[in-house]
Amino acid sequence: MIHAARRGKPTNNRELADSLCAVSPELFEMRKSHVKSFGTLIPHVFMAIVLARVGACIRAKGPGEQAVEAAEILQGLERGMESGDRETRNVISISFAGDAELEPFFGVLAPLLGPRLRALLPGL
Repeated sequence: MIHAARRGKPTNNRELADSLCAVSPELFEMRKSHVKSFGTLIPHVFMAIVLARVGACIRAKGPGEQAVEAAEILQGLERGMESGDRETRNVISISFAGDAELEPFFGVLAPLLGPRLRALLPGL
């Protein structure tokens, strides 16, 4: 979970990734693979993985574990927009919200977004 401040400091990309992986075992495994491939966390690339995971959860349909997982990931991104540093907000804005508009599942995703994520999308 992302907290509004850790000793007054904004959340950084590593902390955002940590919080998202804490609510999604699949993201945790995907992050391990990502870091193994690149040698480090590349936030914009990882955010594409996060978007794909949310899409997979949405396509699974129904009120099961995947719906809960998607909701928790979206809540983490919303908190990241609230308490993240400039770079973290930029990563969420460009590589999640901006790219989400291009996805075929965007119509289902859009109503699930919180107010800060919605504010990034001029058409909503």
